[in-house]
Amino acid sequence: MNRLQRIRAYEKEYHDDCYENRILFESGSWLEKPVRTVLDLFEQLERPNGLRLLDLGCGVGRNSIPLASRLSGTGGKVVCVDLLESAIRHLEKYGREHGVEEELELHRCDIAAFRIEPDRYDYIFSVSSLEHLDSMDSFVKVLGAMAAGTRTGGIHCLIVNAGVKEVCLATGEELDPKFELMLDTEELGSLLAEKYRGWELLRHAVKPYELEIQRDGEPVSLRSDVVTWAARKK
Repeated sequence: MNRLQRIRAYEKEYHDDCYENRILFESGSWLEKPVRTVLDLFEQLERPNGLRLLDLGCGVGRNSIPLASRLSGTGGKVVCVDLLESAIRHLEKYGREHGVEEELELHRCDIAAFRIEPDRYDYIFSVSSLEHLDSMDSFVKVLGAMAAGTRTGGIHCLIVNAGVKEVCLATGEELDPKFELMLDTEELGSLLAEKYRGWELLRHAVKPYELEIQRDGEPVSLRSDVVTWAARKK
């Protein structure tokens, strides 16, 4: 098993456990509430009806379900993409429970393999997912497909972990982080500025983040810079 396969196995184990044992929008985990920035930027869209949204790395729907509820009765749709069967299965269930199944379109697929149709979407967002692509080539390719797939006036919201470190809490030992892309915070900012040249920058923020997780049954501190990047296509 190579490094990519090992990391994907760790991530699958972690997320499968979370999705099976935590309930969406209940306190006690990061599934407790949607990301406020993602919801706030949706309100800046200019077209009231027939909006198409794309959630890359949707998980069980903590962002796509609240947005789908806002699309009710407008003819809009949230297209949801995730690699994990557990994510799509629970999202389908939560969509029924929240009465938004008609506003959701679900795809179990690697983000890098999902075809983003040109000039198709009004809002594309991705939360803590693009850093799990298999290579920088895939990262750049997906950014290009997202840009081509966005209508004029459409918005992107990217939330990406960079500068990631994992530290064993029992020993203080720094571990090999279980992230596919080890992005440098400043280099990521420069790359995004280049790829979004000509767009209207709506938000660029960097905030430190720390979360205690389990790795092989041991408590580990996951630390990163959370980079938020939002822009509107002119």
